[in-house]
Amino acid sequence: MNEDTAGSALSWTRPGSPRIWRHRDSNVENDEPLHAAAVYTDAGLERIATEGFTGIWLFGLLYDLMDSHVFPELNQRLVAERLASIQTVVQRAQQHGLGVWLYFNEPMGIASDHVFWRNHPEIRGEKQWQKYALCPSAPLVETFLADAIASVFRTLQDVAGVLLITAGEDVTHCWAKRDVRHGDTPPGCPRCRDREPADIVLRQIQTWADVSRRQSTPFRVLAWNWEWAHWYPDPPAPIIDRLPAGVELLLDLEFGGTRLWRGRPIPVGEYSLGYVGPGDRFVVSRAHARRRGIPVHAKIEINVSHELASVPNLPLLANVHGKLKALVEQGVAGFLGCWVTSSTLTVNSYAVRLFLQDPHRYLDAETFLDALGREYFGLRDTLRVQRAWVRFGQAFQEYPFSTAMLYSGPQNDAPARPLSLHYRGQPAPAAFRPGPFGDDLSRCFGKIQQSDNPFTPAEIVSGFSRLRDLWIAALPDYEAGLADDEPQSDEQQRHRREELDCARMLGIQLASTANALAFFLALRARCAALRLTPPCAVPATPELLTLMREELANTEHALPLVERDPRLGFHQAYQGYKYDARLIREKLAAMRSELVRIESRS
Repeated sequence: MNEDTAGSALSWTRPGSPRIWRHRDSNVENDEPLHAAAVYTDAGLERIATEGFTGIWLFGLLYDLMDSHVFPELNQRLVAERLASIQTVVQRAQQHGLGVWLYFNEPMGIASDHVFWRNHPEIRGEKQWQKYALCPSAPLVETFLADAIASVFRTLQDVAGVLLITAGEDVTHCWAKRDVRHGDTPPGCPRCRDREPADIVLRQIQTWADVSRRQSTPFRVLAWNWEWAHWYPDPPAPIIDRLPAGVELLLDLEFGGTRLWRGRPIPVGEYSLGYVGPGDRFVVSRAHARRRGIPVHAKIEINVSHELASVPNLPLLANVHGKLKALVEQGVAGFLGCWVTSSTLTVNSYAVRLFLQDPHRYLDAETFLDALGREYFGLRDTLRVQRAWVRFGQAFQEYPFSTAMLYSGPQNDAPARPLSLHYRGQPAPAAFRPGPFGDDLSRCFGKIQQSDNPFTPAEIVSGFSRLRDLWIAALPDYEAGLADDEPQSDEQQRHRREELDCARMLGIQLASTANALAFFLALRARCAALRLTPPCAVPATPELLTLMREELANTEHALPLVERDPRLGFHQAYQGYKYDARLIREKLAAMRSELVRIESRS
């Protein structure tokens, strides 16, 4: 760290700096604003504040909160109730030193068959996902957006800030989701195809900034760089150079980075705990913003990511420390610490609390990990636990990291996923969505290409198998270290039990993932050899039977852990279980029955 950065490097650790979290039970898919006051109780807010966070974020949907005079037909029911719920949380949070931040991605696209388009065909923009964008080049759409935002903040007061995605996640304008740097064509909309996407995005951001300035207590505006790389190389100077005065920048820490997989560079295009970062995109964009005097905040995940999200946390504490240290070295002003997963309070979130106690001292990894083991677990000797944390992080270097695997892999539901020779050919649901187990895992292997999936199927199975082996090899250190002496409190005893349950379950879950992937490839190869098409009964091979027996034994070890710890299997993104004790019992019964039938015929 040079002298130029030393003065501001610890800014995110200062009292009041944005360190934004959320409640584990808050559900973005079930009208989160309406239920916010019931979820964010005083007790829950106090616990979040105690952990060192200074804010919470809620999902905002403009149509659900606005009183539009321009398009009143888009106003929704229960607007007053939602706004009242948010305002209650704002006032309650202030009592605990927390600010409320609202995430927006606006204006959302409207279904192509909605009656709205019969009344307003002149503002119809680009079509995507069976939706049309409200064309941002139509003056009436600009008027609508300004009026709608203003209507929300006429009612809501003392909101800390807004987090704005302006390039993806929905069809929010005609350039949204147009990845022209990787093969997409410009939009077909005649009004927008010759416009710079920066002009559209900056006009939207300016609208939010204008509303903020008119507030008696202005709210902060954080412009998120999510998917700006679809239009501009790093750094996205056409946007950063023209950000409205007072607008701050939110940058993903890991996106645009490169991780090594067995010596081979792999692009990082998602949140990651296995990769520490910062990625090159973050570094060059932060440096560019710094030259303009723009405060920069980081988006990170602290507990879990799409790498594996159906446990409360991945105990990669050396990696978590690396991220906190990177935030210091990069001189960030604050951070958004979780998306819709990752906000259970665990040893990972406690790491933030500890780091804040003495940021200068805890820049040293060994000093930090030793203090973490002593405070969170009540240990006198932390060497074995420290070694396990480091080895867990090293194990995750084997993760075959790709968008295809993260979004479509079996890593979250594998402990409940039965292996069967009755092949239905049913596609598996997205890794972060509910749904029946599908036995066709083709999507997670993806087309082999650099951006989506740089691995062969054999490499993917090999990666998870090696990750499993290294994880299981590190477990004895964790188990012995946490059993070494008596904890000083009941809370520390609970922490030891919870963390052991989680780490042991991860070993089982990684084994189930490797088995599921290997079984599918062997099953598919057997079908191809025999020219079978699903649904079909696939004749057994020694390889398939061995995988079934191994997975049956592996799953038997999972059941007592899941019965004891209800946190396991829970996926926060949709507030449901990817696996639980009932599903595991059903898997065990089905696989035992099938193996008995096979063996009785042999």
